[in-house]
Amino acid sequence: MSLLGRAGALMIPIALALFPVRAAEAHGELKSSVPASKSRLNAVPREIRLTFNEAPELAFTQIELIGPDSVSILLGAPSAVVDSARVVTAEIRAAISKAGVYRVLWRIAGRDGHPVRGSFIFTITEGASGLGVPRDSVSVVAPLIQANDSAAAARTEILTPDEAAAPDPSQDDFFDASSPVYVAIRWLSFTALTIVLGAVAFALLVVRLFEQRRGNAVGRVASQARARAANIGLAAALILMLAAFARLHAQSVALAGLGGDGTGGVIGRVLTQTVWGTGWLVQIAAIVVAAIGFFLARRERAVGWTIAAVGALALAVTPALTGHAAALPSLAPIAIIADAVHVASAGGWLGSLLLVLVAGMPAALAPGTGDRDVADLVNAFSTIALRFAAALGATGLISAWMQVGSFPALWGSGYGRTLLLKVAVASAVLAIGAYNWRRVRPALGEKAGAALLRRSAAAELAIGAAVLVITAALVGMETPRG
Repeated sequence: MSLLGRAGALMIPIALALFPVRAAEAHGELKSSVPASKSRLNAVPREIRLTFNEAPELAFTQIELIGPDSVSILLGAPSAVVDSARVVTAEIRAAISKAGVYRVLWRIAGRDGHPVRGSFIFTITEGASGLGVPRDSVSVVAPLIQANDSAAAARTEILTPDEAAAPDPSQDDFFDASSPVYVAIRWLSFTALTIVLGAVAFALLVVRLFEQRRGNAVGRVASQARARAANIGLAAALILMLAAFARLHAQSVALAGLGGDGTGGVIGRVLTQTVWGTGWLVQIAAIVVAAIGFFLARRERAVGWTIAAVGALALAVTPALTGHAAALPSLAPIAIIADAVHVASAGGWLGSLLLVLVAGMPAALAPGTGDRDVADLVNAFSTIALRFAAALGATGLISAWMQVGSFPALWGSGYGRTLLLKVAVASAVLAIGAYNWRRVRPALGEKAGAALLRRSAAAELAIGAAVLVITAALVGMETPRG
């Protein structure tokens, strides 16, 4: 079976296992509200106050109040309170004249750009103070009911037939960060990014170490390997560019309607008013720099690889700017650095392994090359890969601790269980890598050894592609620390 076939065979069951959890996983959890969910009020509220587990992007925060007659009631624009960006309020500007069940619908996007929505109901009782009174005359507000208030909790368990029958539109399916199409786009983006990083690591680290150990005797092999790496890196950069625009479109579809815009108006808001948009713009600029570098490297300009390295290093930071690391309420700089090193290390290990397979080995096995060339090239890769693997594991532990926070959350949350799945599949990659280092590498120098390396490396890469599928799904899930 080909490398693509092996990757597909692994990714299909993993995708089927991951996508059913999407409805239960979302960013931006509503922690409390005023009026409280399912509360019964004896006074007409003057505002809707929502407290979330993270600070929402105000440009994409929407609150709607629906009355007993299914008519929307005029609200002011959502605004954050002065002392906490996690608390959003919307003034009720129209007079409330009817008692009955009222529904609050909310939609937000967090700092990582992931949209989420929800709803809750409250009831205004007959004879409530402020019914039918114009807004400037109302002076009463709804009491704050905390989630841990036992008396309030007891009151909210008893619903009238109208309350129990009220539909909950927040449970309808909608396109968001955990949708299968969005996950597939992120997987393509992560795969292309891994190859871009791998091309740079292969040319500047693996091939350079190969040359240092063998000297001028391998100048032709090194030159051909770098030329192939430049072509592959440029192709991956172009694919990454296409994936980036696909992500922007997917993000605009996910956020369409928030802030009153369609997808066209949303794109401008995303790019200018969100951290996600800043990360996307940095990514596009870095892709352009990396592509220019690869283009110059194809023309055997030495400066080309330096430029490509600058672009690649900048690209390694961008997933953190559009993911969980940027959304952490505290220690975000440390999380972003750890995530960037993690991404760079994945490219330095798996990406450069791919380059060894499709750029280095063909050059080393070409007619007129030495018998030791393949073995020495793989030995050079092994030296570099071990360092990247160590950095990958260390930064993975740091990121897991920051996002999960406790051991019980590993098996008690969808994110934690998916993370454990990623660790299990990544362990298989590590096991195959260890097998290659201990068993396959000593057999190199013969054609049979090269064929064995191709098969085992293809298996390692196929499982690595499955790890990227799981990673793409994880980015769309709520972390236990929220």
